[in-house]
Amino acid sequence: MAEAILKPFDPPGVAAPAGVPARAVNGAPLRWEPGPDELRLPSCDDEPVSQNAHQEVAIAECAGSLRLRWHGRQDVIVGVDQFLYWKRSYGRKRTKANAPLAPDVYVAFGVANRLRRNYVVWEEGKPPDFVLEVISPSSRKRDVKEKPRRYAKIGVREFFLHDPYGKLDPALAGFELRRGLRRRYRRVPAERLANGAMGVPSKALGLYLCIRPAGHDPMLGSLVWYDPVAREFLPTRPELEARALAAEAEVAELKAEIEKMRRERE
Repeated sequence: MAEAILKPFDPPGVAAPAGVPARAVNGAPLRWEPGPDELRLPSCDDEPVSQNAHQEVAIAECAGSLRLRWHGRQDVIVGVDQFLYWKRSYGRKRTKANAPLAPDVYVAFGVANRLRRNYVVWEEGKPPDFVLEVISPSSRKRDVKEKPRRYAKIGVREFFLHDPYGKLDPALAGFELRRGLRRRYRRVPAERLANGAMGVPSKALGLYLCIRPAGHDPMLGSLVWYDPVAREFLPTRPELEARALAAEAEVAELKAEIEKMRRERE
């Protein structure tokens, strides 16, 4: 099965043990201090932002699972709804052609895992490796038509698109950057996983992104990540919290049962 050979994009030399400063893909130390353009360029605009509940939950849970996945890694950043500056000329003359993007979720390897005001490509030394856009009714045209061309131009290795309302066919689509002089995306076909679900493979992340099975808790979002090595879905934070509460309840019940048995023997 194809999923058995799917491996995460893990550049050599960037996975440092705890307490040892990690290094970026080019061997230079990771940048733990923000660059001047990161601090100078706007981190928000005057445009009103409106996210519907389906979009908000899908983004939060999708990013949350990835953050849990790489918790403790110094050299991976999972960002949500931050400005992605990719053209130096924007600082001098601001036009629609060089305006920043604001990916719903992005992942970058080989950069410092720190809080950022913005992601500035020329200061980080590379674009993100993965971007996910979750379609909203107001952004549908830009997400489907404009953003793939711009992300390809920037050099984002993988671009995924999800429509929680199901109007996009398919509702979840993945694209990878083609090699060559002209940067374009090509569709990544979905695959049948070991658990029977359909998933779109991300070679950059070493995971599959799936539509949650019908009948799931809507507060967990419409997307779920699948680990082909463990052959299971990645848990979300609410799911981990629910498991912890259930485990605590079991321990309390067991303690009560032991105490009851002790009293009966006295």
